[in-house]
Amino acid sequence: MKTFHCNHCSHLVFYENVRCERCESLLGYVPELAEISAFEDAGEGRWRSLHPGAEGALFRQCHNYAVENVCNWMIPADSPDVLCRACQLTLTIPNLSAPDNRLYWYRLEMAKRRLLYTLAELGLDVKSRQADPEHGLAFEFLEDGGDGSRVMTGHDNGLITLNIAEADDAYREKVRTAMGEPYRTLLGHFRHETGHYYFSQLVENNPRWLEPFRKLFGDESVDYGEALKAYYRDGAPAEWQASYISAYATMHPWEDWAETWAHYMLIVDVLDTSTSYGVALLPDDPSEPTLTDRTPVEDASFENLMKRWFPLTYALNSLNRSLGMPDGYPFTLAAPVVEKLRFVHRVIEGAGDKSQPREAATPPGQGAAQTGAQPAAPIEASPAPLQSVDVTPAPQQPVASEPPLQPAPVAAQAAPAKRATRRR
Repeated sequence: MKTFHCNHCSHLVFYENVRCERCESLLGYVPELAEISAFEDAGEGRWRSLHPGAEGALFRQCHNYAVENVCNWMIPADSPDVLCRACQLTLTIPNLSAPDNRLYWYRLEMAKRRLLYTLAELGLDVKSRQADPEHGLAFEFLEDGGDGSRVMTGHDNGLITLNIAEADDAYREKVRTAMGEPYRTLLGHFRHETGHYYFSQLVENNPRWLEPFRKLFGDESVDYGEALKAYYRDGAPAEWQASYISAYATMHPWEDWAETWAHYMLIVDVLDTSTSYGVALLPDDPSEPTLTDRTPVEDASFENLMKRWFPLTYALNSLNRSLGMPDGYPFTLAAPVVEKLRFVHRVIEGAGDKSQPREAATPPGQGAAQTGAQPAAPIEASPAPLQSVDVTPAPQQPVASEPPLQPAPVAAQAAPAKRATRRR
């Protein structure tokens, strides 16, 4: 994640900010520019970007920004969309009448937007189900039912389901400890599950990558259900650290890929942040880890990434220990793991078309109309399992002094408590 500044007063701001702490300007993320922009009120629900790259273009707030306060992305003023690109990917949201669920929804969306930022920086295309019904990516945020039924976090043909309990820090830490995991975060879940998605998109049916994949990760045609049973019955094999990034990666080649993919996302995200902030290691003793390279991660070779990663994690863990915290990076990368990471790098490099310029923000009246979104609406309180609500809002036309458009449900059906899926 790179650094951002308020375009009104130049104050340093963060990716999640909605208002500048110094000048109180409205802030919002403009995906067409990959930038946080400050905005000035242009009336009738429109906001004029102060970012130089926007050239005074007008925008509207995403519905989940203006009304629900769980987003900070902006939409071109002439777009018919109600939801931003990120929120269009979420088909089902938690029951907002339940205590803490709005906080959990916010945390889930925040982690999802960080993932989308990294994918965009790497040149990986993300299409919604509305834009690509067959291959689009979608998310459901579900909770366990009151009857004891459980929602399993997983991926199924482009649909990623997350149990909202993972957004509860205490619950997630309890599960992490019980399962002996060194690392378990919301962002980690998103990275892992999108690894499954991109395997199906980039590797599964691609002769260029499938055979090299099998040489490194194994035969993915091995029965997944049986492998899952064996893993939870017998655990990971002894000395798994010599070939795998995590114990769970030993379960099946799909999981080995997803865990490795997630780890690669972690590496490039942290390196991108450290590079943007100008982090350097200049020890007095030349034998200690040194870091001065500031090559953008999207342009870096795999060797360059690894050369910078090891000294950075040494410093990161040392800083965490000084804070009295566990190691920020509790992993050891064995040589076979590094080769798997190299393979992920090659696949992404082959998929990301970095030769094409970013789409520029378009002034009102000059942009093409976009497809309308289908947000999920809050559900009425019910003792039954969470209901899956599909809603189709009409295009939103900003009108001065009128309340924001509220989505209206048109159909509802019970969400399955446990999704039948071949992947975690």
